[in-house]
Amino acid sequence: MDLLTRQTIGVLSSAFILLGFFACDSGSEAIYFASDRDGQWDIYYSDPNGGEQINLTDSPIAEENPVLSPDRKLIAFSVSKDSKDLNVGIEVMNLKEGEKISVTTGLGTYVTPHWSPDSSRLAYAAAQPGKESYVLVSDLTQSLSPRLSDVPSDEVGDWSSDGNSVVFSSSNPLKPGIHDRNPDGVNQRQVSCGNDTDARWSPDNKKLAFISDRTGNQDIYVVEKEVEDGLCESDADPKLGFHQLTDTEGNESDISWSPDGRQILFVSERDGNSEIYVMDSSG
Repeated sequence: MDLLTRQTIGVLSSAFILLGFFACDSGSEAIYFASDRDGQWDIYYSDPNGGEQINLTDSPIAEENPVLSPDRKLIAFSVSKDSKDLNVGIEVMNLKEGEKISVTTGLGTYVTPHWSPDSSRLAYAAAQPGKESYVLVSDLTQSLSPRLSDVPSDEVGDWSSDGNSVVFSSSNPLKPGIHDRNPDGVNQRQVSCGNDTDARWSPDNKKLAFISDRTGNQDIYVVEKEVEDGLCESDADPKLGFHQLTDTEGNESDISWSPDGRQILFVSERDGNSEIYVMDSSG
């Protein structure tokens, strides 16, 4: 396993997208990131070859967590509308024209947006006052936002590359774990049971990596897509297509697959502080 912390973000972003920290345009190697260098959180554009860093949003409210659309024309980001982060919305910017639109409306906290492969829809978790949290899918071409999940849901993990699956996490005591559902709201399936989060499809959609604390701290697991039985066993069983990839004293987080599916990039606290590692997807 190779430690990558001494390499530059530009090198990392040419092969991986490290979700939650920045968004990378793999075609031009442009990086979009959030910074409060001017006193308020805004979304910036940077050329990793040493070009100018440009403030794209430049507004008096906090804008963070940029997510680039697959067609590289749009970028979604969170907008904190109060200082306590109790009212967080999602906006989308057209990168060519600079126009911004609000995807969410009303009071609530809307987080973890993920683009559909065709860049027309966003899946995200929604928590509104007095209501359970759930997953919505917003169609940007029709201004529709139907509810996807039928269990309380805390975060959206990923959208499969074929567009046929959205995975999300639930901490509901009756159905905790990772759930998988068609984006049109049919065929929901519980993939795992436990405090499982951060689910990410492999590029070929045959495997699902996720974070679980079932052994006492947060480790990385992979489950085969077609596994139907044994999904809620407490211990990973390779015979069931259910594998534990890491087993350290520190917590792992922020999973990203390499484009060929052979490696997984992640953040680990195994040495006492958060550092970036890469490993083979077989562990």
